[in-house]
Amino acid sequence: MNRRDPPAAARGGHWLEVSVEADAESVDAVAELLSRYGYGQGVAIEYPVRQGLDGEDAEIDLTGPLLVSTYLPADEAGQAILSRLREGLWHLGQLGAVGELRVRELAEQDWAEAWKQHFPVTRIGRRLVIRPSWLEYQAAHDDIVIHLDPGMAFGTGLHPTTRHCLEWLEELPVAGARVLDAGAGSGILSIAAVHLGAAIVDAVELDPVAVEVLRQNVAHNQVADRVRVIPGDVQAAIPLGVEYDLVLANIISRVLIEAGERLVEAARPGGLLVLSGIIEPYEAAVRERYEELGARLAGRRVDGDWVTLLYEKLERR
Repeated sequence: MNRRDPPAAARGGHWLEVSVEADAESVDAVAELLSRYGYGQGVAIEYPVRQGLDGEDAEIDLTGPLLVSTYLPADEAGQAILSRLREGLWHLGQLGAVGELRVRELAEQDWAEAWKQHFPVTRIGRRLVIRPSWLEYQAAHDDIVIHLDPGMAFGTGLHPTTRHCLEWLEELPVAGARVLDAGAGSGILSIAAVHLGAAIVDAVELDPVAVEVLRQNVAHNQVADRVRVIPGDVQAAIPLGVEYDLVLANIISRVLIEAGERLVEAARPGGLLVLSGIIEPYEAAVRERYEELGARLAGRRVDGDWVTLLYEKLERR
């Protein structure tokens, strides 16, 4: 489950949690609408999970709708925004399966524990194990265990977009690599890259509260010496003049397209880019953008309507 805590400014106060169910084809459009009005443009996508009897195996249930959520101030301004959201969702509902807007007032302390029950110990690929900070796990001798408290940040490892990225990390030549994690969220990909041998990771994250969660997770996993946390927008904050062996970008399709030139520029000639967070209807537009920027498709992973693309930046001529 991807979920966000109430924003830092809300602590000690009350906020409106607004959410709406949508099918996979509509979820990107709904997320963009909510991001226009949500605090700090923060949006979470929550998806149904099937869990094994032992509590350690979980997978996305692709038969159910996804839940998109954001937060608004519990004041007159928030009520005015609700009216605009309802109007926008009505229009989106004419094009796809979009549910009614749900609203509840929420105190920060009420939220603190609720999401934890949806985040089990999860194995990804051959060796990677994601362990929530509040659960015990006895590691096998070759396990790479990532201790994670996602807090308000993206990235629990359950969603196909994150899982695809982790699976690529296990298979790609990461040892000794310089890695860019664009839209780092909880830091799960940055931490995994270091544990798999990356020399250095630049982790770029826009949301200021997520940045703090990212820093805490990096420190807790004892990789702060090799993960540099860079607050800011992906396009503006990626260091200039630095070329990366591997670029990881687990962000929505619109941002992948808008930031495409900067992301491709950041990869060295012959370097690799893992592009995730793509809903299948938007795949063609993402592929067209990166191929016109001089990248060659080298791999593709699909889970339901979620697509992850592996690109190689072509050598300079």
